[in-house]
Amino acid sequence: MGNNGKTVAVIGAGIFGANAALELSAAGFSVTLFDKASDIMQAASGINQYRMHRGYHYPRSSDTIRSCMEATPLFEETFKEAIMSHQPHYYAIAKEGSKVSGDEYLSILREHNLPYTIETPAHIAPSMVDVIVRVEETLYDPAALRRIVAARLQAAGVTLMLNTEVHADELDAFDYVVVATYAYFNSAIKDREALHRDYQYEVCEKPVVEMPESLRGISTVIMDGPFMCFDPLGDSGYAVMGHVEHAIHKRSFGAHPEVPEALVLLLNKGIVENPSVTNFASFIEAGAKFIPALTDARHVGSMYTIRTVLPKVDATDERPTIIESLDHRVFTIYSGKVGNSVQAARDVVAMITASLA
Repeated sequence: MGNNGKTVAVIGAGIFGANAALELSAAGFSVTLFDKASDIMQAASGINQYRMHRGYHYPRSSDTIRSCMEATPLFEETFKEAIMSHQPHYYAIAKEGSKVSGDEYLSILREHNLPYTIETPAHIAPSMVDVIVRVEETLYDPAALRRIVAARLQAAGVTLMLNTEVHADELDAFDYVVVATYAYFNSAIKDREALHRDYQYEVCEKPVVEMPESLRGISTVIMDGPFMCFDPLGDSGYAVMGHVEHAIHKRSFGAHPEVPEALVLLLNKGIVENPSVTNFASFIEAGAKFIPALTDARHVGSMYTIRTVLPKVDATDERPTIIESLDHRVFTIYSGKVGNSVQAARDVVAMITASLA
């Protein structure tokens, strides 16, 4: 048992829950980390674009820019062995359909002291974009991050309970409970319906591709609207693609996500080869308008997961990390960007520690 004699159950072994468990253990709590999956970081933590955001992606939300700028460096330092810093990163503002113009985008970057250089890389069609900037962002290698986190949880003495759906009566044995289950928040506290919240859920596809030589090792984002992006996938030699519209197979609002029957067995399974349901052709058709070489990308497979967004944030596209105390014993983490997870964990520790005073 920890030095302070208090026990904590953390529900959800994604990167936010895992970091909460590590920081709580370091603070002297005895921590048990629960997850219904067979391993840590199997859902959204391990299925996304793996970008360490510094704020460039969110020109319509100053709060998200500041949050990323403040928290991401801490994550990069904490998990520096998993950070990939050698890839060129480009952000391009589309000439048509963007919610900010090129001039507006550059003004926002200057306002927040986000460094950039204006470039015209060969892989982006210049006639389709207003401005292209190269920035100093990093990526994380999801496989490396999972190995590091697993080793640290073991070394910290955190009790890891996988393949486990914990119930309310079992949680009564703990002094504190931290819920960090992202898309499955309401399911994790299903016995406490009064505490349920409504979210916007998006069942997402992330195609994994073998890029042509001209696009390998490059991160590119076309902004700011219904456009696409792609980033290297760790040291696999592949890239993972995103698209604001085509990535989403089902959008729903309410207490629980609605998952199409055809996608249930594809969720959170890693790379699914020859998936029965895929929007890959639409990704390529839309993306090739900006990056012609995408027509030579080979579909390796796709990853599927559920993204959770606060309702009614389309105007700003904000991605906050929200930590709350529900009843002075149960604390919740609404996960924003991965780079905020270490700071969020420390904030949880501070809140629980303050309750002991």
